[in-house]
Amino acid sequence: MKKMKKQLINLLNIQAPSGQEHKVVKYVKPILESLCDRVWLDDYRNILAEKRVGSGKGATIILSAHMDSVNGLVPGREVKEIDGTFYSSKGILGADDRAGIAILLAVLRNVEKTCFEGTIKVAFSREEEIGCVGSSQIDKEWIEGSDLAIVVDRRGNNDIVVGNWSQAFCSDEVGTFFEECAAMQDMSWSAVEGGISDACTFAELNVNSVNLSAGYMNEHTPREYVVLEDMKKTVSLILQAFALVNDFVDTFGDVPAYNRWIQDLDKWYRDYSEFDEYDDYNQIWSGEDTFGSVSASVAGDYVNILQNCDDGSREEVYLSQEAFEKIIESYERRVKGERFDEEKAVIRVYEETVESTGKDSF
Repeated sequence: MKKMKKQLINLLNIQAPSGQEHKVVKYVKPILESLCDRVWLDDYRNILAEKRVGSGKGATIILSAHMDSVNGLVPGREVKEIDGTFYSSKGILGADDRAGIAILLAVLRNVEKTCFEGTIKVAFSREEEIGCVGSSQIDKEWIEGSDLAIVVDRRGNNDIVVGNWSQAFCSDEVGTFFEECAAMQDMSWSAVEGGISDACTFAELNVNSVNLSAGYMNEHTPREYVVLEDMKKTVSLILQAFALVNDFVDTFGDVPAYNRWIQDLDKWYRDYSEFDEYDDYNQIWSGEDTFGSVSASVAGDYVNILQNCDDGSREEVYLSQEAFEKIIESYERRVKGERFDEEKAVIRVYEETVESTGKDSF
């Protein structure tokens, strides 16, 4: 996996926020041309590719990651490494989703070592961070009819995202298939609910899709980092899936409205229909954060948190007051604990200074 590490570092050193992905295209396209049978840019300048493996008489699998990052890359910043963990000297790292690209390039280099026979389609999209714009522009006929889409654009190291609050990405059989593939590698991955990714685009076209962890954490913030060993685990999971997919693909079925991990949306709306009785919300806080304006309001026995993002999107969540209070208590304990540790450190330095010099240098 030395090549994956090298390519990850190269990708992390490319600055390409949404709409400025051309430098990633310039780097990735020649690599794909060495790994695939056909590579091209579509009308929206997404990179698309196809690779026939073995006889080609098997499943058609889409591999997908996105080329853009959020704004926040600091010019001249350095990519640092400590024991296989990469972080930025200043500003965001951009491992979301350069790590996903590096992982999928490693998969393409190694897929012929499995017993997979079939067709691989690659989609490296533009402008995912501003609403999956690039993937929505891909020729629908090219996507439709595929048996499975594997997106690598999830934080952490053991998540199989099978849907979000508004849609299921895949059937129960697909989620279970990936959990069992992980178990065969002695890894503990779980099907979970996630957020918005290019998996949304593929699922809407009735292609069973999952979004896998890419090994990064704290994306979109200066605290972002990515762990190489976790990336390797994602490569192993995908290769295991390729080895077995032709034996299970006929069981996958169509993309359902909901699956065992993603609840029935009608039930969700019924459960929360009580919110409609509150005409007025008692706002308890409002302000700005990294992504846009945020407000918190009390609605009956619930707390409503609303974020209006700078990209025009809107996120909203309801919490019971009990859950909200527990979050606040937990946060306060952590922050007060950190401040207490800092105070103890200052006092310790002061005491050691006085002891060694006999003078109060403070």
